Order: sequence, then structure tokens, then C-alpha cells
Amino acid sequence: MINYLPYIFGLTSFLGGLYLFLLSFRLYKPKHKTEEQKERYEKSLEKFGTLMKICSVILILNGSYDLIKRDPDRYRVGNGNRNSEWTSEDRAILIKNCMRDAGPTATNYPQITKEYCDCSMDKIMKAMTKDQYEKSLSKPQEEQIKEVLPLFQDCVNELKQRIDSVDRQTTR
Repeated sequence: MINYLPYIFGLTSFLGGLYLFLLSFRLYKPKHKTEEQKERYEKSLEKFGTLMKICSVILILNGSYDLIKRDPDRYRVGNGNRNSEWTSEDRAILIKNCMRDAGPTATNYPQITKEYCDCSMDKIMKAMTKDQYEKSLSKPQEEQIKEVLPLFQDCVNELKQRIDSVDRQTTR
């Protein structure tokens, strides 16, 4: 779907700036019905002429940029423009969920599980954007496992080795 906001804002800004430019540099002289209107127009040009010239150039440049660049995300309001980058809050939430999902392993081996979750989340966050990860979560569990597990398989292997090592030490 074509987003028309860049065209609307760009054209409005460009044409408004062009009109202001023509007025402020006295290249266009509007027709006045009364002498009083003409006098007010002249006084406003004397008072605000420099400001009008500066604003007209800024409006023309802004309008030109909008028409050339055409970035519809520039006009999004609210959560429409979500950040695809990971934050430290995202990492903390993922680790908390990982610890919760680890169940009895997290209860029996909290430090090892925490290090496993740290490792896993770091690997996921390096390999995928936040949007890619969320898209992966919307897939069936078998597809999720195929897609995400290879990213942190070495973390899983290390977790198993460390748990086995602790279990061997406690049985002696």
C-alpha cells in the first residue's frame, strides 16, 4: 500500500515555502482591496521579512526532502514505529522467562541455569533482531526449535556437562 503522507506533507511544505519565499522577496505582490490591507502587508514585511525569508527556505528544503526521500515512518505516531533493537529490559525479561521455563533445573541448579540463560539469550540477541525473534515465537513449537536451538546449542551442551559434573560430585 502506498503511504501518501510524505507526498501530502512534502508538497504542502514545499508550496507553502515557495509562496512565503515569493512574498518575502517581493517577487509576488498580492492584490489588495483596500489601502489599509496594503499598508498592513508592507508593515508586516518590514517587521518579519528576515524571519519570513529564513522560514521560506527551511520550508522549501523540508518539502523537497519529503518529496525526494518519501519516508512514511517519519510520520508514525505512537507505537507504530517499534524499535527492532534489543534493550537491556528485553534481555532481563528473556532471562526471567528462561529461568521460569527451566522448571526443576532452575530450582536444583540456580547458578548454572542462570549462566545458561545468559549464554542463550546473548546468542539469540546476536543472531536475531527483536522482530525476527518475535516472528519465530509465533510459529509452531517444532519450527521454533529448528530455528532457534542451533543458535544456542553450545550453551545447552555446556549446561548438561556442568549439571553432570555437579551430580557426579554429589554422588561421591
